Amino acid sequence: MSIELSPSGCGVLGVLRRHNAPKIKGEAVARAIERVRYRGSDRGAGFAVFNRDFGNAYVFKVFYQGSPESLRELLEAEGIKVANSSVREIAGGVCDCEFRITLGNVADGKKAFRTVNEILWKVNRRGRIYSFGNSLRVFKGVGYPADIARQYDIASLEGDMWLAHTRQPTNSPGYLPYWSHPFSTFNIAIVHNGDVSSFGANLEYLMEKGWEGFVGTDSEVMAFLFEELLSEGLSIEEVVKVMINPSRRLNPLDPETDYLYRGARLDGPFTAVIGYDSGDDFYMIALADRSKFRPVVVGVDENYFYVASEENEIREINPKATVWTLKPGSYFIASMNKGVIAYGRPQEEIHSFAPPPVFVPERYDIDASKYDYRSLNLAIAEVAKRKDEITVANVMGHRYIGLSFKRLGVSRKRIHLYGVVGNVLANLNEDNEYWIYGNVGDDCCDTMHGGKVVVTGDARDVLAQTFQNGKIFVRHNAGNRVGIQMREYRDRRPYLVIGGMVDDYLGEYMAGGAIAVLGMNVKGVPVGSFVGTGMVGGRIYIRGKVPTSRLGLQPNRVELMRLLKAFWMEKLISDETYKELKDADYTEIINKLEGEAKTLARKMFEERIGVPKAEYRELTEEEFKELEPIIKEFSADLGVNAVELLKERFTVVTPRKEIA
Repeated sequence: MSIELSPSGCGVLGVLRRHNAPKIKGEAVARAIERVRYRGSDRGAGFAVFNRDFGNAYVFKVFYQGSPESLRELLEAEGIKVANSSVREIAGGVCDCEFRITLGNVADGKKAFRTVNEILWKVNRRGRIYSFGNSLRVFKGVGYPADIARQYDIASLEGDMWLAHTRQPTNSPGYLPYWSHPFSTFNIAIVHNGDVSSFGANLEYLMEKGWEGFVGTDSEVMAFLFEELLSEGLSIEEVVKVMINPSRRLNPLDPETDYLYRGARLDGPFTAVIGYDSGDDFYMIALADRSKFRPVVVGVDENYFYVASEENEIREINPKATVWTLKPGSYFIASMNKGVIAYGRPQEEIHSFAPPPVFVPERYDIDASKYDYRSLNLAIAEVAKRKDEITVANVMGHRYIGLSFKRLGVSRKRIHLYGVVGNVLANLNEDNEYWIYGNVGDDCCDTMHGGKVVVTGDARDVLAQTFQNGKIFVRHNAGNRVGIQMREYRDRRPYLVIGGMVDDYLGEYMAGGAIAVLGMNVKGVPVGSFVGTGMVGGRIYIRGKVPTSRLGLQPNRVELMRLLKAFWMEKLISDETYKELKDADYTEIINKLEGEAKTLARKMFEERIGVPKAEYRELTEEEFKELEPIIKEFSADLGVNAVELLKERFTVVTPRKEIA
């Protein structure tokens, strides 16, 4: 076996049909997850299908090293009556055994599921029940998605809901199928990308509830947590609110529930997609960690709901679906019968995301569908030998475009890209221009030294990291951690203009350059939280008034209130000032404090957290003079009239001066 050396973390996919929509074909799901083959390796992939047409037949699917007959005897010793069985031989001396069983009640099956897995795992990891349900079947193994799809003839299946996964092993091995995704319990399946740092606490919580025999991966623990919390009487959305572990500033749980289920909270970088059959409905759930360190996009069309690691997976099934991103620390819930229950962000924001991309212009030089992401750069370089402008059609998740152009001699060219451009576009760009007629993936324009990038749609997370010179224009929205560590040197100043909105951590650790967020077609504040956290240079211009609570990494609320009370007790602030400020956020407090109290507060907090300075005002004459030509160019390139917006009031974010 060989592993492609372009890992990105696992790839996930979920598709759920609407009540009156056609069944979802396995062939389409297999094609879609294969789109992100590069996110995984040949060490694991899998599919889960939920189908009401499976009827009321209960099925155990088991990986087992040994005689299938001895496995059957073990099941029957635990009170499980086997109606019939089938056996498939797979690699590594492991058989894939399927047992159709009869149950007096589901509780008996759940008990046998736990007991048999505990027995099998303690005896030299001899086997594993990896799928249990009457509407659920899991198909997984060692290989790429296409390998598993062929092995189990996924193309011949259809269902009401599908999950799919391609695996990049991190914390558990990949030489046997036990550790491949999806993981499941009774009529629950999960696929996951990331690392759950709360694994130990989550494991302890489950063990206290009687769970044993874990394979040792966080994805399985997440599936078990979901079942356990449901069994304790929580609703689906209450379970999700526990697991998502939101910031205490935004905690949607009451203190008693928060404390009671503290061991079931997830922490660390993760994206998870959960499928669940409640008995009368199918639910698909997507979770994003509070910092959104793993990518996830959501989509809908007239027939289906989608969750994916990358947009190209959704576009493979329907190029015209509506697609948006989850906010950090949020969740998406859809049901087959009820539709969308939770969108993962305010509904009014969804309308500001870009429409479906253009894939095929009238004329083009290269059809990207004929190339993989490696050979596309070579094809562009070949055309660039005779043309200054190159048009590429049918881009579908191709990544690393432009990364090798310096070595290939592509300089001072304009490259037009139609479709969905993948991750790592124009990194290290010096003098080329890129025009994207659609959306662009994560990590676009990293360490760009010059040139220009124009995006007619949306940009995803980590746009313009360490951006050092040139111009980046995005017509609609950008994602999380935009413009982090931007910098400038002498006359080399980068300009980043976002026409719509951005999520959290805009301008984190910014050291130079200018960011403008115009908030066009956006209702409400066009930025998330933690704006300008730790910034030491540069300027951020946000049209409209930004609440001071969204600036920087706000101090711990308890510490802040204790300090304020200490100032009051020491007579550094008056009774009136204490009453006025005890419910205010940090920036409001620091702006109202004076003298010794202000100096002490800033020394205590700002040396640690770096809350920036913000002013809500009209632009100065000097600022207007600098930004006007940039916004004029943005308007001309993207066919909008944004120059008049400069006359409105902006929240201008800059670093605070040194603390005295």
